[in-house]
Amino acid sequence: MMKVKTVQLEDNEEYVIVDTILIEDTKYIYLSLPNEIESEEIEMPEIIIRKYDKKEKYILGLDTEEEYNKALKVFVNKWKKLRH
Repeated sequence: MMKVKTVQLEDNEEYVIVDTILIEDTKYIYLSLPNEIESEEIEMPEIIIRKYDKKEKYILGLDTEEEYNKALKVFVNKWKKLRH
């Protein structure tokens, strides 16, 4: 059985850490609910993006829609390259 890292967010749900990517000195954390990852459907599970605050050691929400779009684009491009 594979061991996975999880984190509990403000909604008290436990999320699986799908990936982490460093973008311009900020560590972005990509999360999904465990039941969405374990599903036998081929569809991509819903991904939640947060960032890690190094000073305070907290996981934070993103500040703007632009930041979200940038983090999502990097994630999609990374996984596109890995699939080909």
